[in-house]
Amino acid sequence: MKRSSQLRLPVPKMPSPSHAPSPSSLMFSMRSRSLSPLSGSETLPFHSGEQWCEQDENSDENTVLLDYQDHKEADSHAGVRYITEALINKLTKQDNLALVKSLNLSLSKDGGKKFRYIENLEKCVNLEVLNLSYNLIGKIEKLDKLLKLRELNLSYNKICKIEGIENMCNLQKLNLAGNEIEHIPPWLGKKLKSLRVLILKGNKISSLQDVSKLKPLQDLTSLILLENPIVTLPHYFQFTIFHLRSLESLEGQPVTTQSRHEAFERFSLEEVQRLERDLEKKIMETEELKSKQTKFLEEIKNQDKLNKSLKEESMLQKQSCEELENNLNTKNELVSSYFTLL
Repeated sequence: MKRSSQLRLPVPKMPSPSHAPSPSSLMFSMRSRSLSPLSGSETLPFHSGEQWCEQDENSDENTVLLDYQDHKEADSHAGVRYITEALINKLTKQDNLALVKSLNLSLSKDGGKKFRYIENLEKCVNLEVLNLSYNLIGKIEKLDKLLKLRELNLSYNKICKIEGIENMCNLQKLNLAGNEIEHIPPWLGKKLKSLRVLILKGNKISSLQDVSKLKPLQDLTSLILLENPIVTLPHYFQFTIFHLRSLESLEGQPVTTQSRHEAFERFSLEEVQRLERDLEKKIMETEELKSKQTKFLEEIKNQDKLNKSLKEESMLQKQSCEELENNLNTKNELVSSYFTLL
């Protein structure tokens, strides 16, 4: 919906002097109004990686003014809003959340209250398109019920780790641009088999090994890693083209036959095998470190149990000593009484 078709809120009538609101109540009323998007239930058309980026940059065009009077959405922290079923019903105009196929919760780049948590989407089991860009979300979570999701946009949030989407086997487009991600997890290339477009622009990815993790994605046609440290590495472009054979577009530029030929010439079979051996070695070292860490934590846990057991035993011994002392005192008193009688 464009700005020219924004909903216009009616101008409230001024109350009579006897019922004039206080300045503080007026301020509260003003703060209760904020920007929010409106999304229908129909499925959005398929866009290429480049078109999707342009759509994200203009996501504020899809916002309208809504008046939220639900006190459950109020938050003690300024600038935070919650995703509720009532909000989804209102935006999609659907009472049955199972009928919702597209949901746009992208907020304006210019400020206003934003979502910090992903929640209350469990009933949207047929959701295919979800846009949560330009928010304050720090963790990808509570999306395990959205198995039919084809497009997920979490660009320009506060995400540090790719997680919580391991079971999305139908996901075709994933946009995580403008976050704080440092690594691509090894499972991504193995589990998101349907992925065609991956946008990771403006993150902190710095290793060519992260590109190697995408090799199992046979349908990946578009990859964007601009504004990451990795793009400044020597031979990044050729390395990526060589390993991701299905790519048709890299950094918004078409992958030509000539560039593919140059990549194959640069990375001989021997060098590729060496890089893969190094990668496997690094993975094994990492797994070994994780195993040692788990073992160490288990030892600490056992030590805590032992300390607790010793403490309990000490308490029992103390109680036993006190009982023996009481019995001894009682016997002494009896003996003393006996001798007194004699």
